[in-house]
Amino acid sequence: MANVDLKNLTKKYGDVIAVQNMDLNIPHNEFLVLVGPSGCGKSTTLRMIAGLEEITSGEIYIGDQLVNEKDPKDRNVSMVFQNYALYPHMTVKENLGFSLKIAKVDKKEIEQRVKEAVQILGLDELQKRKPSQLSGGQRQRVAMGRAIVRRPDAFLFDEPLSNLDAKLRTQMRTEIKKLHQKLQTTIIYVTHDQVEAMTLADRIIIMKDGYIEQIGSPIEVFNNPINVFVATFIGSPPMNILEAEIIKRDGKIYFELDQDVLMPCPESKASLLSQKNKVIIGIRSEDISPSNSNTSDEFWYFEKNIDLAEPLGTETQLFIKLKNKEIISRMYNPREIEIGEQINFAVNLNKIHIFDNETKKIIK
Repeated sequence: MANVDLKNLTKKYGDVIAVQNMDLNIPHNEFLVLVGPSGCGKSTTLRMIAGLEEITSGEIYIGDQLVNEKDPKDRNVSMVFQNYALYPHMTVKENLGFSLKIAKVDKKEIEQRVKEAVQILGLDELQKRKPSQLSGGQRQRVAMGRAIVRRPDAFLFDEPLSNLDAKLRTQMRTEIKKLHQKLQTTIIYVTHDQVEAMTLADRIIIMKDGYIEQIGSPIEVFNNPINVFVATFIGSPPMNILEAEIIKRDGKIYFELDQDVLMPCPESKASLLSQKNKVIIGIRSEDISPSNSNTSDEFWYFEKNIDLAEPLGTETQLFIKLKNKEIISRMYNPREIEIGEQINFAVNLNKIHIFDNETKKIIK
């Protein structure tokens, strides 16, 4: 098993930069997730590590070996693709052992490794079936088993669950997490689904336009987004974002969120905003909650009419408007809500995020 190091890694397609000067250390046994919108460079990065994409410049180390010039088969990594890439004419057992057979591994060794993979992934009853006789989740397990038998230094997953329905995705997420705990190996996982990223990762990398925007644990990037892009990409529903004028009255600073709706600036932030006229305010939906009280100093209160209510069982999402922008609140003790009903909301002032209006970066 080994760590993976990327040094100043760059990939260009003509004048288009897909990945720009990426420096990254992935220690052994880390579950690293690359997440971002389509075209951000996450799959290109994975394919360069695997050797399936030629790099423009930079260095890739697996363990202490520079692998820039090595063929994919010589890098000792295993890749699991979104489309499973199983051989349709082979049984599950034959699919699992095929790469070892090609590598001329001893027959007894192949049997042993296939047996281990079958036990780990619960494929015992499926060994004689062909891919066409398997469900999507079963095919994905076989694809993972084929990666396991190679005993690689690192597993590379390229959006492996995107072809599955929502229920299967949830089940497979659990299986992949358990697999990581069993194998104690490095996993680099690419997805555009931020829920997948949050539930699986030890560390998340959020990418945009070939650059790394932020790296951190799921909790770090959720609670402390570095800019507006990360704030709106991580979290479901996305963080509420509002452009706000700064109003100064009686020596205090307020954010104008709507006509006659003034939110007080937390005292800890006041000195940072003395020279600014505009900011961007970010508030997570769970930090705007219906309230029967108006008394706590930690909270700011305002009233708004409900435009839409979406009951989800354990919670109801309430939709209101501020400055003609849709804002989502979470109600955790659901009751029947009438459209147009006026509700008193509380905002936790200690949990709001303030971003620079021009750079879109967090002010702290």
